[in-house]
Amino acid sequence: MNTNLSTQEIYTLLTGRLSMTLNRTLLQQFKANNIPLTREQWSILAVLWKEDGCSQQTLATETHRDKPSVTRLLDKMEKDNLIVRKAHENDRRLNLIYLTEKGKSYEKDAFRIVNEIELIATKGLTDFQIQNLKDAVRTIMSNIENR
Repeated sequence: MNTNLSTQEIYTLLTGRLSMTLNRTLLQQFKANNIPLTREQWSILAVLWKEDGCSQQTLATETHRDKPSVTRLLDKMEKDNLIVRKAHENDRRLNLIYLTEKGKSYEKDAFRIVNEIELIATKGLTDFQIQNLKDAVRTIMSNIENR
């Protein structure tokens, strides 16, 4: 197998070091800005900020989590008054997840922090390099998901 990646680069990718570093930075900045969200909660809220009133299945798919872990996460978020579950008007078996005012209130500051972290992470990269990075990540994800 021919690869352009060194053993260290492959190790970094497979162990998720970049992801861990970004997540750690995100949590540190949330804490420094008095935003009491976990990475998991933020990922759910980010989907709901884009499309409020999603099903649990949509949230599981969008956040790449299994349904039981999303259910536990939503239980905690409901207890923390970040979201509410409402029965679908045409199918009572289906719950739709909506943001509360508290859940909505974190959007502006959370995205400001995410954007600041993105700027720090991509400092020194050209627009062309950033686009190539995005394309490469999409290709890698697609390759793995479609294997």
